[in-house]
Amino acid sequence: MSDSLGKWKQSLLLRQSPLTANSIPETDIYSLKNLIDLMNRHDYVYVKHDTSGQGRAMFKIFKRNDGHYCFNGFTFQGKLINKCVTAIEDFHQLLHPFEKFGRLTNYIIQEGIPSLTLNRLPFSIRSHVQNLEGQWVIGGMFGKIGSDEAIDHGIANTHQGAQVVPMDKLLSVHLKMDDAKKDEVIDSLQKVSISAAEVIASQFPCREYGIDLGLHRNGEPVIFEVNTTPGIGGFARIENKALWERIVEIRKLQKELNLKDSFL
Repeated sequence: MSDSLGKWKQSLLLRQSPLTANSIPETDIYSLKNLIDLMNRHDYVYVKHDTSGQGRAMFKIFKRNDGHYCFNGFTFQGKLINKCVTAIEDFHQLLHPFEKFGRLTNYIIQEGIPSLTLNRLPFSIRSHVQNLEGQWVIGGMFGKIGSDEAIDHGIANTHQGAQVVPMDKLLSVHLKMDDAKKDEVIDSLQKVSISAAEVIASQFPCREYGIDLGLHRNGEPVIFEVNTTPGIGGFARIENKALWERIVEIRKLQKELNLKDSFL
């Protein structure tokens, strides 16, 4: 993701638009006060660095029945952390060790959404949206399913060991949806993806976006994040290369049209 569009800015844009406001988790800027507030209203939350990627600087936090606060996730360096503390201030110090020197690093807090397979593995969906001749089109979508080790932290990221699966396999095999439900979910994902692209493009125009989404238990999409410089390596991992080839072909058409326009 580019530095100009962090997670907090995109959250503000997405929640201010009627196209996407109902499809994003509750999100707030990080502070100890806001962390306690969101934890009092949700089963768990995620604290994420505003501009990090690849699942780094991201932590799932919940309160155990014995009152301990547990946090699981990855540091900026990609080191796995799985720890419980008696006071939430101890987690705050992990994020802001230099607070007393007036140096703070930006994080956001996000409502935890249980996007899980029937085997309780966390999953997410990457939707690649491209602009072709002024129209937003879906280049392709695939699923990412976290490993058994991801159950604690809930992060389904390929850089942290998540498996790439075709959408049909995700919906049919891992979520046991019938054909009618699959069609309904795919249609909803496509509409939400294009709406997210339209909203973000109004302030941060790009030729393509990678939209990371999850699904509520009822199959309704939820937008986790919008990437303004999306890679397509995940599509190359799918045995059928049709989607990867489609995205590459649209990229070529974009370049040709841009070159043509430059001579007009």
